[in-house]
Amino acid sequence: MKIFKLIIVSLLFLLELNAVFAQQDIPTDSLRLNWLSEEIVRNNEALSAMELRLNAKRALIESADALDDPRISYSIAPSSIGDDIPSDFGNALGVRSVIQVSQAFPWPGKLDLRSELSETDAAIAEYSYEELLLSLVNRGRNLWAELWYVEKALATNENHKALLSDLEAVVATQYASGIGLQQDLLQIQSDLVDRELQETMLIQERRRVKAAINLLLNNNADTELASPASEISEPDLPEQNQLETWISDSNPMLLRMQSQSHQALTEQRLIEKEDFPDWQLMMGYNEIMNDSSLRFQVGVSVNIPLDFGNRSARKSAASFEYNSSLYDLAYLENELEAELEQQLAHHEELARSIELSESDFLPIAEQTFAAARANYEGGGGNFALLVEAQRRLLNIRLQLDRMRAEKLKVLSEIDGLSGGMLWPVEER
Repeated sequence: MKIFKLIIVSLLFLLELNAVFAQQDIPTDSLRLNWLSEEIVRNNEALSAMELRLNAKRALIESADALDDPRISYSIAPSSIGDDIPSDFGNALGVRSVIQVSQAFPWPGKLDLRSELSETDAAIAEYSYEELLLSLVNRGRNLWAELWYVEKALATNENHKALLSDLEAVVATQYASGIGLQQDLLQIQSDLVDRELQETMLIQERRRVKAAINLLLNNNADTELASPASEISEPDLPEQNQLETWISDSNPMLLRMQSQSHQALTEQRLIEKEDFPDWQLMMGYNEIMNDSSLRFQVGVSVNIPLDFGNRSARKSAASFEYNSSLYDLAYLENELEAELEQQLAHHEELARSIELSESDFLPIAEQTFAAARANYEGGGGNFALLVEAQRRLLNIRLQLDRMRAEKLKVLSEIDGLSGGMLWPVEER
């Protein structure tokens, strides 16, 4: 009994220990952006499903150029039953038989084209996998940026609640002494209620964003996540010509469409090969022949490709598909180039706005609020100007953090365009 209890306790301990280690993958200090991207790649179920489909396509490559199975046939001549000439195959009744083995061979070049089609199909699946991977990583980075902004906004909101509480005390004192106005006190109290409402909305937004992140990580929706690191770590943005090279060489959507175009051309070439017949090699042994020296037979058969109308229609369709793919490819190249230009312009605009806010707008707003507060507390200030200065300071702080988060999103979009070359993520 003691041994049994010991085993049970040990098992429970191991289960608990396993749970602890399972939770160690989730950072408890801060939610690092690189960790999030890597975990999405490792754990996302949609990506796992796509990877399995890719492996299925790769598995088919090996058999794409294989010949069809050989065929063997066996037949007897019923009228030969009881024949006094015994069968070579040992039939006691003397039934004469015919055995034939055949192997089909397609026209030279067809198997190579079928193999090429299979390889291209696997390449398309691989680029589709890369598309999904980059899309999920980009989604994760955007959610991280949203969560980062929400946490910053909550801190800013809390800071301004404290400011408003201090002002409320000042206004209440002045109102009690007959210097201040009741409407000023009501205004401060109304602003405090508004901050409380904003806090509630931000908390709900944080909950929504965390649930979306957990979905990407294949976690339960309510799995606790640490707050993002306070500082944003961004990749260095190279020159535009480098980004354009990355797009040409690594963008999975572009590479997928190039492969689809190649696939259409290969299918067209394969259809053209159908103008030539396939052939079949046959070998057999025919006991019906009385002369044993004539019983071994070798032959060849070919199909006659007479269905010109069907093949002509398929050739036309394949040609249209190929030419259509070329137009799609050209449009996509222009679209990606335009998208890069727009994202770079947006990035430049955000970088400039952030710089101005940090160097000019925010310091001026802080100084303006401090001066307005000092004047009001000294009894010579305008309450409306104080409230306006406080609101402007709040808006600039929130806007600055919003632009920082948006800048991160733009960099993630540029990374997606570059095929993950700007911001590499460790794959499975």
